[in-house]
Amino acid sequence: MKLSALLLPLVVAFLSCPAICASRTLSGEGADAGFPSFDRSIFMLRYNAVGDIRYHYDDYFQYSPAVVMAGLKAFGYESRSSWGRMLVSDAFSVAVMAAAVNGIKYTVARQRPDGSARNSFPSGHTATSFMAAAMLHEEYGWRSPWFSLGGYAIAAATGISRIINNRHWATDVIAGAAIGILSVKLGYFFADLIFKDKYISGMYREPAIGFDSSGAYCEMGLYLGYRFFLGNAGLSGDNGNLKGGGTAGIEISFPVSCGETLRGTAGVALRVGANSYIAGSSLSFNTYDFMAGGYWRHPFARILEVDTRVFAGYSLAGNRPSSETAGVSGGFVLSAGGGLAVATGENFKVKAMVEYGASNFSSRRQAVHSLVLGGSALFFW
Repeated sequence: MKLSALLLPLVVAFLSCPAICASRTLSGEGADAGFPSFDRSIFMLRYNAVGDIRYHYDDYFQYSPAVVMAGLKAFGYESRSSWGRMLVSDAFSVAVMAAAVNGIKYTVARQRPDGSARNSFPSGHTATSFMAAAMLHEEYGWRSPWFSLGGYAIAAATGISRIINNRHWATDVIAGAAIGILSVKLGYFFADLIFKDKYISGMYREPAIGFDSSGAYCEMGLYLGYRFFLGNAGLSGDNGNLKGGGTAGIEISFPVSCGETLRGTAGVALRVGANSYIAGSSLSFNTYDFMAGGYWRHPFARILEVDTRVFAGYSLAGNRPSSETAGVSGGFVLSAGGGLAVATGENFKVKAMVEYGASNFSSRRQAVHSLVLGGSALFFW
């Protein structure tokens, strides 16, 4: 109980600090208001892609992983815990999640992007969905990693929907996901203190967290980042220079060779991404990248992994009126960089990355150079 009493305040404090800083950046406090923040750049990425849109599927979609978990249990598919132990674990998880989300929401009082209320941070829908996905993972992930992948894919779709619906900023969703997963870790920790080894399936095996240095694996995940431009990235006419932008997308990789000679694994990777570009004149446009390339990665210290990646491909211009005004058309795109990943589960990892990028999408055919700082969440098998 002492551990749990220490963890929750630390988690809340850790998540609250970025929220306050992000809120000030968006409102122009403590920063150059003309420089687009990460949240603003992802907002423009969303606005340029879909404009004004609103749907309500995510109001119900958020509960899907929990419904799947309860359905599997009801039909007799054996899970980690008995009904009683599972319900106690989930009750603790819900209590922790609700207390954290509501406590932070009304302390930070961040305005939603649509201006409807001041309770944006963190995203409650996202926290609920990731909490449900983490419950499904705890109960059935040991039987097959595809249960976990399915649950977290639904949770990620819920979080993305909250951004598309203009109800939350990107950092609201990231914090909601962290709170949802951490609440389940704490909920099951509390239940384990109470029940010890009782009411757990005899088939259950504790997952081994970490990377296997002797094995090659495939991976798939989502990435988010912020793009800083190197030098003067000028547009046509009086549109000024590019000042910053967000990037997001999906990446899939497949191993080709693994061995002592390589001291790691090499393979091929595919990436589909979207980028927002914000100019000094407040003009904004999107581009969409389709790239292929290669990677090398090396695990160490059991739960850590370094990698390098190189991609090349083609970038299409989006939202035509704005991109044409800026003199933007399609062109080549190149990306190269590295990352440091941490295994957070038997089949999951999170990664911090830095990449150099170059593209000639401008009608001037002058290469635009940039540096991307970001992170990704990946499922590997």
